[in-house]
Amino acid sequence: MACATTFARSTYLGKEAAVRGKAKQTHAVGKGRSRTTQALAKAVVKRNFEGQDQGNTQLQLPTAGAQTAKGLVHRYLVYRQQNARRGTASTKTRSEVSGGGKKPFAQKGTGRARRGSSRSPLLRGGGVIFGPKPRDWSIKMNKKERRLAMSTALVSAAESMICVEDLNGKFETRKTKSVVQALERWGVNKGDKALLITKEVDDDLMIAGRNIEKLTMSTANALDIFQVLRADKIVVEESALEFLHNFYNGAGTDEAAGEEESDVEEAETQEEE
Repeated sequence: MACATTFARSTYLGKEAAVRGKAKQTHAVGKGRSRTTQALAKAVVKRNFEGQDQGNTQLQLPTAGAQTAKGLVHRYLVYRQQNARRGTASTKTRSEVSGGGKKPFAQKGTGRARRGSSRSPLLRGGGVIFGPKPRDWSIKMNKKERRLAMSTALVSAAESMICVEDLNGKFETRKTKSVVQALERWGVNKGDKALLITKEVDDDLMIAGRNIEKLTMSTANALDIFQVLRADKIVVEESALEFLHNFYNGAGTDEAAGEEESDVEEAETQEEE
């Protein structure tokens, strides 16, 4: 009897050890796959303010692996949508609606269905069954994952990206026509959804381009992944492209880079709120 019990225990322990080993192996494979990143270099067309070609420049940012890129970007989109919900929708149940304390009519003799309250969910003006209540819809996502998702989206849009010289002081007239003509010179066709990325806020450019229907303007430290994915053409300043390289490649160690990182972190904190 003892030998049979010992044999049964040894068999069970052997199976359990095999299962644990298989689980560890699966976990290791999944863990390694999720951390797969690569730095892809994509060529970006470079043009001056007049629209003349100036060769190409490189957009080299860390990118998620082919097996995880789509899922990572999708999770970031869901994260942005979830955290944008205010969660203030609210309804009242029958216990919260005012009135209804008095029996509306007699129990018998009216020919109607019996009622004990005029605030029943079945009646007009009554409570709501299973209605929404204020709640927190926010979800969590690691900062490194968010930045990797954004850099992956930027690299995927490199083919439709155009790098131009800095636009500071180029639109002092504040005329919408001047921005429209500049976009046409840079290769943005009429009807394209365009995203213009600058290093800093330019009041002249913002006033001149705010009435253009399909033009979205943003600074490099406040990019929205929806803007990047939905744009047909992306126009980025040289200084803004340099900022993206320094920030997403983690090359900033001086005070200026630290200020830039704090600006992006502040923007991400505002997104979460």
